[in-house]
Amino acid sequence: MRILITGGTGYVGETLIPYLLSSGFTDITLLIRNMDKAQSIFKDYTISYISTQNKDWSYQVIKYSPDIVLHMATLFTGKSDAESAQEIINTNVLFTTLLLEALSHTNCNHFVNIGTFTEYLYGDGKFFPNNLYSASKTAVRPIIQYYQTLSTWKWTNIIVYSPYGKKNKNKKVLDYLLDALDSPTPIKFSGGEQVLDFIHVNDMSEFFVTLFTKMSKKEWNYDFIELHLGSGYGYSIKEIAQIMEELSGKKVNAIWGALPYRKFDTMHAVAPIGKNIEYLKWKSKIDIKKGINNFIRNT
Repeated sequence: MRILITGGTGYVGETLIPYLLSSGFTDITLLIRNMDKAQSIFKDYTISYISTQNKDWSYQVIKYSPDIVLHMATLFTGKSDAESAQEIINTNVLFTTLLLEALSHTNCNHFVNIGTFTEYLYGDGKFFPNNLYSASKTAVRPIIQYYQTLSTWKWTNIIVYSPYGKKNKNKKVLDYLLDALDSPTPIKFSGGEQVLDFIHVNDMSEFFVTLFTKMSKKEWNYDFIELHLGSGYGYSIKEIAQIMEELSGKKVNAIWGALPYRKFDTMHAVAPIGKNIEYLKWKSKIDIKKGINNFIRNT
């Protein structure tokens, strides 16, 4: 079972790749931009690489002819300017298109695309992206659909909610809350009323192992299916802060409401996990207190 993964050096990939290898998925090739970074992260593992810095990278993808492609590569930036917009489109739309073009010349069986809950601003299942990043993730869908008509693969779309479990170099809300624990200087937050679905990276890795096992056994035959990868439980930012205080014995030194909510802040996003249970017999195992406790202790 040959697996091609983009975005493997990112936040989720660092945990996922070792999980896959230890679960028997040993023929893994990473399609990456930064070879030095990848070889440093996975120096203890046997993995093949294709660098997008090489002009013939698409030919190498065709030659590898993966059975499964997990497309996690993405670019997010909070900046709003022409240069950032071009970078987002180049990575999230153009690169995806070039990858799909290459895959249309292979015998790939499954294309697994990663989306984001911010494609659904109001959490009602209707597309309403809250920034250019999420708009670009939605915009690429008809391109995927088009290339599927030229190819043999089946399309599984995964909507990811709020990953956590280790410190994120690109800071997210849990990282800021961790910084605020017994901070000598108070840290400004919005009102903290946003309800989000936090999913541990170890649970996410188990999800993909379960999915790929189904695919390898030819038990996953849906031409298109969308699954929402979350815990199914929602917690407000303030509730997470209280859990951190309870588990650490420290105080979150926060000024709640010091920052205004942004126009397109997602105020409620909890994963509908019914399909995960029905089709994969899978549900996250790490409850929020256990996950937060590990997060605090290991960072």
